[in-house]
Amino acid sequence: MSNVNYNLYKIFCVVASSKSYADAGNKLDQTPANISTQISNLENQLDVKLFYREKNGVKLTEKGKELFEMVNKSISSFDFAEKVIKEKNDLANGTINLGCQSHLTNYYLMEYIKKAKNDFPNLNIELTCGANPSEMFEMLKNHKLGFVITDVIPTETDEFVIEELKKVNNIFVAKEPLKIENVKELEDLRYILNFDNTISTKNLFKILKEHKVKIKPNMKCDTTEIRVEAVMNGLGIAYVMKEAVKKQLENGELYEVELPIELPELSINLVYIKDMLTQVDKKFIKKYLKNK
Repeated sequence: MSNVNYNLYKIFCVVASSKSYADAGNKLDQTPANISTQISNLENQLDVKLFYREKNGVKLTEKGKELFEMVNKSISSFDFAEKVIKEKNDLANGTINLGCQSHLTNYYLMEYIKKAKNDFPNLNIELTCGANPSEMFEMLKNHKLGFVITDVIPTETDEFVIEELKKVNNIFVAKEPLKIENVKELEDLRYILNFDNTISTKNLFKILKEHKVKIKPNMKCDTTEIRVEAVMNGLGIAYVMKEAVKKQLENGELYEVELPIELPELSINLVYIKDMLTQVDKKFIKKYLKNK
C-alpha cells in the first residue's frame, strides 16, 4: 500500500462508482485514455485485474469489488478531511451538504434554508432529496453528506448519532368534512397511504391493530403531494403529516377527519456521524434547526 500512489486509488474508486472511464474522466478532468492508463498501472502494481470491459463501460471483478469495499471509505475520509481544512468555517461563505426526504424538505427544512439564505446570501447549500433514507445513510458513511434530516431511524444505530428535532402529527385528510363516531367505521373507507415499510404506515397499522381495526389501501404512494392530489380527486382519504397540509386545511380545500382515537406522532430526526460535522454544519444546526 505504501508504494502505491494515493491518486491511483482515488481514480479507481471514481471509475468503480461511475462504471465508465469516460464518466470518471469527466469527474476528474482527465481523458479516458489517461484514466485507463492509471487503472492499468494500479492493476500491474497489485498484480490483479480490477475491471472487466463491457459494451457501455466497465464492471468490477471480484477482486475489484473487494478492493473497492476496503478502500472507498478511506478515500472518502481523506477527501472529507481535505474539504474540512479547505472550506470556510463560517456561514457567510461556507458549504452545507445534507440529505432530506422531499416531504420533509417542503414542509420543514425549506423554512430554515430560507432563513439561512436571507441571513447569509453566499452560503452554499447542497441538498439531496431524491435518495431514499437508506441511500442517504450510506452517503453519510461515505462522507458524501454531512448530515441527514429524516423521519426514519437507521438500523445501524451504533454508527450514527440520532437527535430528535421535532414531533409532528399525522392525520387523515378528506375532501369533505368527515367525522368517525365508531372506530370500526374506518374499515369501510378508501385509503391512500404510503408504502407498508415506512415508519408512519407501520405505526398507523400498529395503533389500528390495538383497536381491532384493519384497513386496506386502494392506492399507495410515497409522495405526500400525490397523496393529497388523490384526495382532491375524490380517490379516498390520505394519511399525511399535518404540517404538510396546513394551507389546504386553512383554506377549506381539505378537512381533517375527526376520529375517536389518537393517531401516532412522528419524529423528525437529525442523523450524523460523531465528530464528522463541519463547523458550518454545526453552526447551521445550532442557529436554525435547534434554535426554536
